[in-house]
Amino acid sequence: MSQLYVKRKSVVLAGTALLGAIVAVLDWTFKIAGLKIPFPPLPFLKFDFMGIPMLLAYFLFDFPAGVVTSLIAFLSISFRDPFSGFMKFLAEFATIVGVYIVLRARKPSNDKLKILAMFSGVVVRVTLMAIANLLLLPIFMYAFYETYLEVIVLLPLFSFFNAIQGFISVFGGFLFYEAMIRRLPSLK
Repeated sequence: MSQLYVKRKSVVLAGTALLGAIVAVLDWTFKIAGLKIPFPPLPFLKFDFMGIPMLLAYFLFDFPAGVVTSLIAFLSISFRDPFSGFMKFLAEFATIVGVYIVLRARKPSNDKLKILAMFSGVVVRVTLMAIANLLLLPIFMYAFYETYLEVIVLLPLFSFFNAIQGFISVFGGFLFYEAMIRRLPSLK
């Protein structure tokens, strides 16, 4: 094995671990301090910035790093609420998959590609979460959603929330990626 290969793998492992730790710290800090921003029409849905380090892990270190940081979010949230942890994982994973569909092995290089990747990430997230909400909310949140009709009525609001949260994650990930690459071009 070449020394360069081992060094790159070490950077990927350390960077993924660091961004995963940031995800967990953001989760607990925002939860304890009450800093998550409620979505006005449905205040039990809250905006956060946890998706930014997940997308940054993907941009810097590739798809598996983004998935690992999403799994760390799942584990962190699952200590309080396993269902919410799963839904957060699913939402951020779907966003990463949507961005991956456009970028694949390429790094985000031009604005058109970034806009297309952002659009794809949001569309995949909204679509997958609409399906997940329809299938899972009446089963796991039956105290609030006894029938599928109740979920269908709220689906446009759930989708709007997911579109905004997906945009925050992808746009924030791109911003941090660009800032890091300017300061540390060796990460490119």
